Amino acid sequence: MTFRGLLLGLFAVPVVVGGYFLTEAATVDGTTQCDGIIEEYGDAERSGPMKPGETCNLYDFTDGRSAGTRTYEQQRKEQAEGAADDYRAGGWWLAYGAAGLVVVTTHLGLKRRRA
Repeated sequence: MTFRGLLLGLFAVPVVVGGYFLTEAATVDGTTQCDGIIEEYGDAERSGPMKPGETCNLYDFTDGRSAGTRTYEQQRKEQAEGAADDYRAGGWWLAYGAAGLVVVTTHLGLKRRRA
């Protein structure tokens, strides 16, 4: 393996990671989801899609402790901020990888061999 090939491979990884983050952010549906537990009528509990007016109890499921609560509006805002963070991170990863690929191909690989 050549040094150029190694660099191309190393810069291809951030391009893939950036594409993954951008795909994750783009495919999020608008449904507000509770990752914890929503207490319903009586003793019933569920997780999943939230409705306006519901409260999500966030738990650290590894030790069973409460990590706080969020209302429907707070959870919706948190999910929107998470998608924005994914777009931002994906854009930076993709830009870094693409810039590296451009530099490697233009400075290390365009020399033609003469036969």
